[in-house]
Amino acid sequence: MSKAPKSAKPEASPRRDYDRRKRKGAVRRASGRPIWRQPLLLGIAVLLLGSGGAGGWWAWKQGWLVEAQKQVDEASRTVLGVLTPFKLADVTVEGRDYVERDAILAALNVRAGDSLLGIDLQGARKRLEAIDWVASATVERRLPDTLYVTLKERRAVAIWQNGAEYTLIDKNGRTVRASRMPPGADKLLLLGGPGAPEHVGELLLLLAYEPSIAKVLRAAVWVGQRRWNLVLNNDTEIWLPEEDAVAALQRMAKLDASDKLLQREFGVVDLRLPDKLYLRKRAPAGDPPPNGPA
Repeated sequence: MSKAPKSAKPEASPRRDYDRRKRKGAVRRASGRPIWRQPLLLGIAVLLLGSGGAGGWWAWKQGWLVEAQKQVDEASRTVLGVLTPFKLADVTVEGRDYVERDAILAALNVRAGDSLLGIDLQGARKRLEAIDWVASATVERRLPDTLYVTLKERRAVAIWQNGAEYTLIDKNGRTVRASRMPPGADKLLLLGGPGAPEHVGELLLLLAYEPSIAKVLRAAVWVGQRRWNLVLNNDTEIWLPEEDAVAALQRMAKLDASDKLLQREFGVVDLRLPDKLYLRKRAPAGDPPPNGPA
């Protein structure tokens, strides 16, 4: 009896071949690529290798961000080196009447030869605006070598006499110190009395109602922290009330228009009471002025 023939070896099929190779790890996904072919990591590798063998190993050990930062810093130094020719040679200031030259230079904190592009413009502007006289400022670079400053200065509207000291006052009541009196300071309104600067805005508004009085006003005294005495160029005093000072001043202007009251011999016109008017004759020359009530 003859032996049965051995069964034929199954014919290999593409599916079986694929499964076998997959089990052996010979197949990867079609979309996969070896790690060294990834574009981003390839760029990092080139960066690290380009920095030199020892440097590349150190960057790999410490982290690639450290090496990247070094590359950025080096590029920055290169750019600054190229821009070095823009050196400060001139400071031009527009709008300066009161502010001293030395105060401006101290605020800018620059010197000839400094890098024009390295100047902190915002910091310089803030320091300029901290000067008493300066309301606002702008600071610009003008290549190749100029720093251009534009100032808007505060304007003094009055001089406050506080004992033996005289201080300039702007329209907002801010005291403005100065090493010298500005042009036209002799024509400014003279203020007296403790607390007068804080109320100068109210005084200016009051005078705006009667410009005829404002034109001949020489001084104003803040009395008792509550009201004004006005002193005219001819030394006549107008005592205003604590309340409704506008109505009192308008009444004064009407009396002057009809009776020339302010051009007569009266030294004091007392308007503190709304329904009464008190007049005091001018003191003879050489006599001390009488002390009026507060």
